[in-house]
Amino acid sequence: MRAQRLTQLEPDIVAKMRSVITCQKPEVIQTHFGIGLNTWVKLREGKAIRHSVAERLMQRLQRDHLI
Repeated sequence: MRAQRLTQLEPDIVAKMRSVITCQKPEVIQTHFGIGLNTWVKLREGKAIRHSVAERLMQRLQRDHLI
């Protein structure tokens, strides 16, 4: 089995994401960022997430002018 590549987002990016949302309900996280609640919890805790998810998230944040 191949090991998954993991990526950790910069804390300031996570802080910016946190400032955009009004609550942390799963549907709000999914709508704003296109990620699940488990991924959001990992980001909030400063943990690494799958590289492919991080790439898609960064693209979405750039597209939405959040970073």
